[in-house]
Amino acid sequence: MNAVEAGLYGALSAGTALVATLGGTAIYNGVAPRGVAVPYVVFSLASGIEENLTPTDSQRFIYNVQGVAATLLQAGTIADQVHALLHDQRLTVSDAINFWTSRESIIRYTEVEDTGRTLGHAGGEYLIRIVED
Repeated sequence: MNAVEAGLYGALSAGTALVATLGGTAIYNGVAPRGVAVPYVVFSLASGIEENLTPTDSQRFIYNVQGVAATLLQAGTIADQVHALLHDQRLTVSDAINFWTSRESIIRYTEVEDTGRTLGHAGGEYLIRIVED
């Protein structure tokens, strides 16, 4: 896990309401383990760029952060809790300063796994901007 992902995980796992809703720290980077029980949160890097706007190193990342649950309604509740923890909040990122975090887009869909289990997904793509400390 890189420093931004560690900061993202730290912010999510510090959310007591979110952890209570999940029944523990069921928060996964990249992909949830096969067959894991719902509900859970999964996050992954969608894109990242070096901004090169000034001589100071700054980067812009977009992370896909989703609540996954047995229903779209429950996934939406998780997404609301994630939003409260991330949107307009600062993450703790080692060796950098997170100066801007905001939701850029909304994600909501339902999938049916090969096993027949239906899962609701809700969340968003979050912009995370950092500058070297």
